[in-house]
Amino acid sequence: MRTRVIIIMLIAFAKFSSYAQTGLYVPQLAAFDAAMTNLLSTYNVPGGQMALTYHGRLVYNRGFGYADVAAQTLVQPNSLFRIASVSKPITGVAIMKLFEQGQINLDAKVFGATGILNDAIYQNILDPLATDITVRQLLHHEGGWDSNLSGDPMFDSYNIATVMGVTPPASSVDVVRYMLANKMLDFTPGTQSVYSNFGFCVLGRVIEKITGQTYTDYVTTNVLNPAGIYDMQQGHNLLSGQIPNEVQYYDYPGAPSAYSVYNNISTVPWQYGGFNLEAMDAHGGWIASCEDLCKFLVAIDRFTTKPDILLPATIDTFIKPGVDPNYACGINVNTNNNWWHLGSLPGTCAEIIRAGNQQVNWVILVNSRTANSGTIFNTIDNMLWSNLGSVSNWPTNDLFTGINENELDHLITVFPNPSNLDVTIESPAKFKSFSIIDVTGKVIYNSDVNDDHVKISVENYDDGIYFVRVTNEDHSAIQKLIVQHK
Repeated sequence: MRTRVIIIMLIAFAKFSSYAQTGLYVPQLAAFDAAMTNLLSTYNVPGGQMALTYHGRLVYNRGFGYADVAAQTLVQPNSLFRIASVSKPITGVAIMKLFEQGQINLDAKVFGATGILNDAIYQNILDPLATDITVRQLLHHEGGWDSNLSGDPMFDSYNIATVMGVTPPASSVDVVRYMLANKMLDFTPGTQSVYSNFGFCVLGRVIEKITGQTYTDYVTTNVLNPAGIYDMQQGHNLLSGQIPNEVQYYDYPGAPSAYSVYNNISTVPWQYGGFNLEAMDAHGGWIASCEDLCKFLVAIDRFTTKPDILLPATIDTFIKPGVDPNYACGINVNTNNNWWHLGSLPGTCAEIIRAGNQQVNWVILVNSRTANSGTIFNTIDNMLWSNLGSVSNWPTNDLFTGINENELDHLITVFPNPSNLDVTIESPAKFKSFSIIDVTGKVIYNSDVNDDHVKISVENYDDGIYFVRVTNEDHSAIQKLIVQHK
């Protein structure tokens, strides 16, 4: 029976010919709809999500395809995805917050008797050079580890647990202890920059030591919540730990199985038990929606349209590169005023981009990864740059707030929200008409009115997100409406 189910799912996976779209349809940005649909079709990806901000406003936020192939559940604009290494900029900003508050010196040593992590559990150090590693070097991937030479310990969880005599899979702390006690560095810290998941794992432990909080709690309270983000969480290894509203993840057809990180005997899909996501918190463990990550970018982008959660001088430090001229403190940068980061795990591809000269932030998340991830990432990256030139008239509404600040001078109110019965739409000025639009972009209710308020029933609407569009002679505004019966 299990074989039959897998075959049925693979057949469904291989025969996507069209991809349902959810979220508000934006005519001016229809080129992005086509590009996203083409991406999923070309690479046989079940589902994805894309969002764009322009001058600090969320002007585009749509889901495409399937969150769950077997159940035929669609990706919604608020669906959650594993974001893999897009977690690194979040950790970088958390370190910058501590730096800004005077709680950390970026040139402080991390290990050794005088280091930040001077706990007894970290004092068994094989390579004396490890005591020279600084916080800044970890942010720049200059800590001395080269996974091409010595492997990536974040994907060796079972073996590390065995060596350390702990129950597998190895925790993040176990991995740090193991590396210090058993591995020589691959190069002298500060002399090279080689991308290191492990270095950001160490930064997570630095944050915990300085703050006395878990990494997740500190980041949630001091980075995410101040940016208006409340749905981001740490992901779990297994499908049984799936978080509400989280998509399912699919490896490419024909992908090999992995040995379980729990027993090294059972074979499992790579994306569900082939690696220990729960130990990857600071370098690859977050799950988020595109809107969440757009809020994050808007909160650090140094544009003047909305306040940042860091001071300008702190952001300048955050984006200052080290040995690698294209990598700063957890974020890629270039001389064209662009910042970005990629994220990749079996079953996941993610990208965030800040296009500085256009004042655009862009996020894309998909729930599969090709055998050659570089191919799909090239397409993902080109989607923004190749379509930006087609936008001649940017939308003026803001899906972050539901307030169309540039077109409608009067604040509209939708209440109660969420609602399961009657909803009142109200404005200090009279409006001519209003519409209710579902997440697929379909207008499900439209009415003319010459009043400053109207009441409608949503008792028979399905649970979910809708949009209320109010218009007068020349202007319009959009407000989110959540229908929730339970």
